[in-house]
Amino acid sequence: MTNTKSRTLALVVCLLATGCHSHRQPMEFGSVESYMPFVQQVEYPDANPEHLGSLDISQTEAPPSIRRPEETEKWPLTLEEATRIALANSEVIRELGGRVVSSPATSSTIYDPAIREADPRFGVEAALAAFDAQLAGSLFIEQRDRQVNNVFFASSGVFTNNGEFNLGINKTAATGTRFSLTNTTLYDRIHNFNPAGGNRFSSYYDTLFTAEARHPLMQGSGVEFNRIAGPNATVGNYNGVLIARLNTDVTLADFEASIRNLLTDVEKTYWELYFAYRDFDAKVEGRRLARESWELEKRRTDAGIRTADQEAFAREQFYAAQAAVENALSGTANTTGGVYKAERQLRSLIGLPTSDGRLIVPADEPATVDIRFDWHDSLALALTRRVELRRQQWNVKRRELEIIAARNFEKMRVDLVGQYRWRGFGNDLFGSDGTGAGSAFESLFDGDLQDWRLGIEVATPVGNRVGHAAVRHAELQLAREHAIYDETERTISHELRAAFTELDRAYAVTRSRYNQRIASFTRLRAERLRNERGQTDLDLVLSAQRQAVAAESEYYRALVEYNLALVDVHFARGTLLDYLDVSLTEGPWIDEAHNTAPRVASRFRRKHIDYCMTSPRRVSLGEYPQRLPPTEGIAVSVEE
Repeated sequence: MTNTKSRTLALVVCLLATGCHSHRQPMEFGSVESYMPFVQQVEYPDANPEHLGSLDISQTEAPPSIRRPEETEKWPLTLEEATRIALANSEVIRELGGRVVSSPATSSTIYDPAIREADPRFGVEAALAAFDAQLAGSLFIEQRDRQVNNVFFASSGVFTNNGEFNLGINKTAATGTRFSLTNTTLYDRIHNFNPAGGNRFSSYYDTLFTAEARHPLMQGSGVEFNRIAGPNATVGNYNGVLIARLNTDVTLADFEASIRNLLTDVEKTYWELYFAYRDFDAKVEGRRLARESWELEKRRTDAGIRTADQEAFAREQFYAAQAAVENALSGTANTTGGVYKAERQLRSLIGLPTSDGRLIVPADEPATVDIRFDWHDSLALALTRRVELRRQQWNVKRRELEIIAARNFEKMRVDLVGQYRWRGFGNDLFGSDGTGAGSAFESLFDGDLQDWRLGIEVATPVGNRVGHAAVRHAELQLAREHAIYDETERTISHELRAAFTELDRAYAVTRSRYNQRIASFTRLRAERLRNERGQTDLDLVLSAQRQAVAAESEYYRALVEYNLALVDVHFARGTLLDYLDVSLTEGPWIDEAHNTAPRVASRFRRKHIDYCMTSPRRVSLGEYPQRLPPTEGIAVSVEE
């Protein structure tokens, strides 16, 4: 027996001593070169390729280029279609800067609200889980073989078998009351039993059922506190159902802001692409005019009417116009213009492949009428519909709830405790052995062994310095959120003013550029006519051509800036999503969720329970109207 125990102990020690080791390539000892000269190295992850990457290289064609512009099919696309495609392809909310590549952890996605809701630490379900019933149990069996320091029992010692079984369930109610029901069953058997020693049985069972209710009278009491802070809250750490729900609402506001910013970038990029095409058309017309002037001067030079330097001057103008056309088509690294560059940015924003053999062409025309907005109505809309203010209001509400929770920790911890026990004792656990000794459960059901306890427990730190500090901290946090809200209102009012000013400037400049465009082409026709008659110098004709091309491009630049200013006004007013006819809603549930809903619907039925403590305050004002009524928020004047 002793040898067997020694071998078993040695085997356990050997197994524990082996520890863990890395699965790197084993080294061969014996030379300096056999040792690895590094500890870490860059390696490629062994991720599941079935869930990574959706880009099909075979479906991606070569991008358009100035070398082969005729190979690209034109794709007329409206702003509404671009918006729809962007929303359909935006699992990750894109930005013009491509932040998802440089900062993937901070990028917004359509999964963010659901991730917040399902967070096992701070989500709503996690907060509700604190009120779930908890079941715990254990079963242990042991053997004891001991010698005693006693002259009467030294030869026999003590050799016993023991068992212990525990099973209990406890639950915390919304009022903070904790209910528990536990059972503890003990078993003890003495092998060298001696009736002369005074024991009744050689083995016995002792079972105990305990029901307990613990209700807080001051700190931790009330439905309102437990919904705000949770039943297991500590000072400064509040994660009740209401706080978790507010955090979800903040995440929804962030998601709405991300969608709004995405659609703002989509519309602005759409009009930038429109300008790129108009600028390209202007440059192509300038190249045509320059080519005609060059060909005219070349014929005159060949006829001896003009000198070679004048022909070179016209040729220089043509190649400068040719370079301008190439830049307007492809764009440069240091400019925002270029058809291909703007089209690539729009493709990136709306989630299209890099190239599919088509070239997007804006099918919508920009607004040209004078649209005016009422200042006071717009400011009132901005202060009620801007998502930044709504988000900050959720933060203010959260701080208000935290003050309520913090004030609860200023109170003493006074718990009213009630406990009742049923005990059973016998030679057997169930039934009876016929000797009258009985069993533990037979004794339990007889009800002879019962006891109860009722009392009050009090616990509080002397002075409660941490409780007072928590209230002061919560009050300062609320004051901070109020200050941020006021500053956000002020900043939004300045943004709206800037948008109004820019709208008026852009429209005025559009009219001026339009008149400049007409005048420049009138002058160009006159200079070309005089040049054909030989009544003017070549430099005046070429200058008029440059001015006409520049005026054409600047007019469309001003027109696009006017439409961008309209976007900024709707952005500042908080009506951009309504202006684009976009609403946010939760996606459809899967069939399994609909099938499960009837079975769990009883959990959400209204329960008329009077907790006789505190009534929870209202947190939300209801659904936010995403669409404005038809009679609100419209322009007060539209002029041709």
